Amino acid sequence: MTMKSRMLPALVAGAVALAAVITATTVGGQPGAAAACQRSVAIDPQVTVSEATATLTFTVYTASCAAAGSVGYTVTDGTAHRPADFELPGGLLQWPAGDGGLRQIQAVIVRDTVSEALLEDFTVTLVNPSPDVRIVAATGRGRIFDNDTPIRAATVDSRLCLIEPRTSPPPPPPSPSPRPDPGTTAVPCTIEPGNIVSTPLATNDPSTLDQAVTFKTSDGDLFAGLDYVAVNRTVVVPAGQTSVYVPIQLLPHALTQNGKYFNVAITYYSAGTVVTGTARVTVWH
Repeated sequence: MTMKSRMLPALVAGAVALAAVITATTVGGQPGAAAACQRSVAIDPQVTVSEATATLTFTVYTASCAAAGSVGYTVTDGTAHRPADFELPGGLLQWPAGDGGLRQIQAVIVRDTVSEALLEDFTVTLVNPSPDVRIVAATGRGRIFDNDTPIRAATVDSRLCLIEPRTSPPPPPPSPSPRPDPGTTAVPCTIEPGNIVSTPLATNDPSTLDQAVTFKTSDGDLFAGLDYVAVNRTVVVPAGQTSVYVPIQLLPHALTQNGKYFNVAITYYSAGTVVTGTARVTVWH
């Protein structure tokens, strides 16, 4: 038997073994997808709406992997109670393989005429992930801003940015612009051009006049000029609206961080007082 004929069975055996490895690492019918691939999911840390708004909507972000999966969510009353203040049962969110889309959890706000605490809250918690889902940020806090008080007030929400790797340079950031009330439009930084975190400022009651809010950032363990572009400006909540979004650009170094944050704050509100006027923007991946 020649050397070549002795090597042939070994080469065949090697090819069979390689084919077995490729088959074993096939997920959802997609050859070559790693069996260890996990979809990352995270929920908005805070969402605040005026009691005059019909709904409050949490966005659940996803990144890292498009494996099929699911995650449940539970709802816990806080100072806001069901069914007097809001309506939202627990539920299940699902993604088929290849679906990288957002999911939303929407609470119905009960509008009353009773003067209550300015901010009442409840929590939504992501639970019971399927094997191919990893929960990065599990808890979201819904806040209902009472509008049955003579006090006009403004607040700011904490935000998260669940990083999705980019293959091309980001375009320049857009200029600040008003957006609809939270609960009608999702504003995730994972899909906005330029790695923009849109930070919401909320007021408890629409006004017939424009309202001015001074907004600024400050360092936590992410730093201006290295991780994000600092903001210190006055923005306008247009007449008839109860919120405005301030875009903050993340810089490339921030995309290498995980679980780190910088601070945002309201330092002035022209029409009234500031309630819990500080929050955080946290980067996850």
